[in-house]
Parts: sequence; C-alpha cells; structure tokens
Amino acid sequence: MGRGCKVFFFVEYVPVQEGTDELILTDEQRKMIPELMTGLRRQYPALFIAFPGDEEAYGGCLAAGRGFIHINPEGNLEPCPFAPYTDTNLTNLPLREALNSQLLKTIRENHDQLTETRGGCALKIF
Repeated sequence: MGRGCKVFFFVEYVPVQEGTDELILTDEQRKMIPELMTGLRRQYPALFIAFPGDEEAYGGCLAAGRGFIHINPEGNLEPCPFAPYTDTNLTNLPLREALNSQLLKTIRENHDQLTETRGGCALKIF
C-alpha cells in the first residue's frame, strides 16, 4: 500500500489441474474469510474484495465481461482471471468483437446458474 495500491483481491484457490483438490479451502477456513476482509477494511484505507464471496454484493459472479475478463499471454480472452477457458483469441479478432464470443455470451445468458461450488469457481459448470 505504501506504493499507492488501493484495491486488493483475495482469491480462493480454484482447481484447474487434476490432483490439486487438496488445496481447496476447508469449510472452516472459508468461514474465516469475511472476518479477515472486515478486519483489513477497518485497518487500511483500501478496497478489499474476496472471490468467491463478495460477488453477491455486486449481483453474483462477475465473469464474462460483467465485471472481469482476462487476456492471457497467448492472447486468449478468458471470462475471468481465474478461469482458463476460452473460445476467442485477440490475435485474430478485435476486443470489441471478442467480447461477443459464444462462450462469454453463454455465460452472460446463464448468469442465474452461476453459483459457488466447493473450490470456488461458479464457471466449473461450463
């Protein structure tokens, strides 16, 4: 924070590789996150957001351009910085068009189905 950072994301581990489920937070650990975030918000003049968890205050999962998108080093447009799924590459398409990709459109159209799961990411259903 001494260098001017005012936004912090606490991102719960989302398994994307087989054999890493043991890294998922336990229910007991997950229950501690709101208290941790509240303490940090009181202590520091910054915005602290926990994912998943705090999305409900913003209308649910913020993936697919509802709040986030991610462009990986290969130019693939992903619905969220924490979900390595793609159907569009920005080396072939302008960003404005890529935001209308079938994957992002499907996620946005089915937003009501995005609920948290053990391991966090609601996008695991896609």
